[in-house]
Amino acid sequence: MGRELQKKKNRSSNPRVTRRKNTRVFKIKSFGNDIIKDNWDNSQTLSQNYQRLGLSSRLNASAWCAPASSAFTPSVVPKVVPKKLAPGEAKIIRDESGAIIRVEHAPTAEEALDEEWGGFPAATEDDDEPKTAVVRQLEALARSEVKKVRTQSDREKEWIESLIAKHGRDFKKMARDRKLNPFQQTEGDIKRRVGKWEKKEAAAAAAGSTEAMEA
Repeated sequence: MGRELQKKKNRSSNPRVTRRKNTRVFKIKSFGNDIIKDNWDNSQTLSQNYQRLGLSSRLNASAWCAPASSAFTPSVVPKVVPKKLAPGEAKIIRDESGAIIRVEHAPTAEEALDEEWGGFPAATEDDDEPKTAVVRQLEALARSEVKKVRTQSDREKEWIESLIAKHGRDFKKMARDRKLNPFQQTEGDIKRRVGKWEKKEAAAAAAGSTEAMEA
């Protein structure tokens, strides 16, 4: 019986009314910053808002291309970076007629290492561009914020102490211990955590001995 009713529905000329959510349109739920939230325009797209505020919506905007008429056109003009020759390679330079003018040879490995550090980059024309009020507020906020130092939790200290009690200073065994290291932390990561724990324990012991001497 149910199947016959379903057939009648399929043959019906009345269109079915269905509501579908447009997944391409969504509202930003969290801005993460009150300055951007106060200066945000909901009638504009994300890229248009960022361009108006003087920000970049893409970290690699210089490597991304878009049509000139597009609203997603990055404010940074892509720059063509010439390919560097590897040691042992050479490049032939020709004129318009195809005749060879010169041959450029790549630097040796030692010369390439010397050229890696070229000093601090010189100021460019982009550095002198006027900044928007939002950018200035964000820079002032970044300068005023105090960097938070991450401290080890009591649970992490207990975990490190259990590893040291079982394996001593053998970090390879610590990394391979599936029972005490269920999340498979790497040998280098465990070594860094143990070093941080040792420094804090040494500082606490020194502070305790100083207090005992003063008493």
